[in-house]
Amino acid sequence: MEPDHLYMTPPSLRLSKTKQIDDSSTITVWDLRISQPNVSHISSGALHSMEHFLGVYLSEESSDIVNVAPLGCQTGFYIVAANLTDSHKLAQALESTLARILSAADVPLANEHQCGWAENHSLRGAQNLARWLLSRREEWDEAVREVS
Repeated sequence: MEPDHLYMTPPSLRLSKTKQIDDSSTITVWDLRISQPNVSHISSGALHSMEHFLGVYLSEESSDIVNVAPLGCQTGFYIVAANLTDSHKLAQALESTLARILSAADVPLANEHQCGWAENHSLRGAQNLARWLLSRREEWDEAVREVS
């Protein structure tokens, strides 16, 4: 399932890995790609803030979400889920999360007590990413259809 980074076209939401834990538990890792690999990347402040938003808001949208982590190449995020194999359910939760980000007044957990680099945030940057992703919703739906 390893994608060829030369042919990725963001935005996309793709299944990256599936691991069967036991008869009733499956871990899935989803790849939310926002920037074109080896061409562009997300600024550090926007990436950090989006990580906080997705980690908090997406977990509130779906109890199946285990963790959200930025890709080291700064082009998107891994979304780790338990027993969430329905790409459309994740896409709907992501859409709701992105809409909530647009109306946020501040970045969740972006303080010295809850964040290891509290001054490295950009509310505006995260909102711009959310707006852009929502405006291109059909495109990540196309990527979701490729996996289904």
